[in-house]
Amino acid sequence: MWAVRYKNIIMVAMLCTAVSLLSFILGAKSASAPSYALNKLHKEAALSEKDVESNDLEMLKPVAEVMKLIKSKYVKDADYDSLVEGAIRGMVQALKDPYSVYMNPDEFENFMISVNGSFDGVGISLGYDEESGAIVVISPIEGTPAQKAGILPQDRIVKVNDVDMTGKSVDDAVRVLRGPKGTKVTLYIERAGAKGPLKFELVRDSIRLKTVWHEMLNENIGYIKISSFDSYTSDEFKSALGDLKKKGAKALVLDLRNNPGGSLNESVKVADQILGKGLIVYTEDRNKNKLEEYYSDENKISMPLAVLVNENSASASEILAGAIQDYKAGILVGTKTFGKGSVQELEPFDNGGGIKLTIARYYIPSGKCIDGVGIQPNVKVELDKGLNPISVPKEKDNQLAKAVEVLKASITAAR
Repeated sequence: MWAVRYKNIIMVAMLCTAVSLLSFILGAKSASAPSYALNKLHKEAALSEKDVESNDLEMLKPVAEVMKLIKSKYVKDADYDSLVEGAIRGMVQALKDPYSVYMNPDEFENFMISVNGSFDGVGISLGYDEESGAIVVISPIEGTPAQKAGILPQDRIVKVNDVDMTGKSVDDAVRVLRGPKGTKVTLYIERAGAKGPLKFELVRDSIRLKTVWHEMLNENIGYIKISSFDSYTSDEFKSALGDLKKKGAKALVLDLRNNPGGSLNESVKVADQILGKGLIVYTEDRNKNKLEEYYSDENKISMPLAVLVNENSASASEILAGAIQDYKAGILVGTKTFGKGSVQELEPFDNGGGIKLTIARYYIPSGKCIDGVGIQPNVKVELDKGLNPISVPKEKDNQLAKAVEVLKASITAAR
């Protein structure tokens, strides 16, 4: 779960999941490659800039000595770019912060794609089967070449063009599946019950990831699910809410379960459509300096609201849920949220890579930082045993049923 602040532009948050999804990208402000030295500027008295540079270079001497030793004595030829990358990764990992991470150019490109919400490819969310080592289709994205061709969840991708996927990572699969719109790619799929591999010839297209779904649950209660926050989410939410109102919705269920976060800016825009005038969220650095404050205007939702949350609701989704709870604009139903309340700043490097570094924590309107704590729902409801929290059939979803019950009571009381 990473909340990322694009320097002077935007903040985003993402959940680090066990399953790699073919997800999202956001533009970032260019920055020159930073010095990879430990910073001791705030030790006691401020050092001069020249002293700081000299001190940093002195501290980097052991790194140069190790490089020299490897170059002169290591038994095999070494890839020095890999050594430098390893040194940088090690420095960031030494922070022992799961949300601060160095990304090489390929990783950085994929991360950027994950935040924007669009890319060129075939439209498949992928996972990795640890037992078999297979690349598995989690789901084809609706309306994409993969979905139209008939690729199904749980299909195993054994080959892409002439590239055998055995032993390959999800990132490897993503690299060969993506490509310019209009180009062709051939997938060989193993499917339970099928005799031999199935062959699919697809033409890549521009893929837009959908993050908002909506429907009417009954004659007067609407339902909106937000799976994550990308650069289109607030507009999709506004459109969904308008459609539900036209269909007669008098109350709303907002489902934020399993929402890992995403664009904090978009989360704030959704909150602005729900809350009245006031503070939505603010961030503080390690010296308790406020970095940003986000406010909503006077417009607010004019119907009873129930918000579904669970242990996989994180970061930007927690900001939205926390603000709704603090303003008593809705009732939270479900289980305690994940508790991810730190902010990462994204710094692109000249080599095409970049770093995500934790620089602040965010606070909901009540002044509470939920990092490591989470948000307790107003109405605690555990999902019935045996149900998969990622995909619950509506007819068996007892958390959703409770939210509807709460809203029906609110509608009755308002009459």
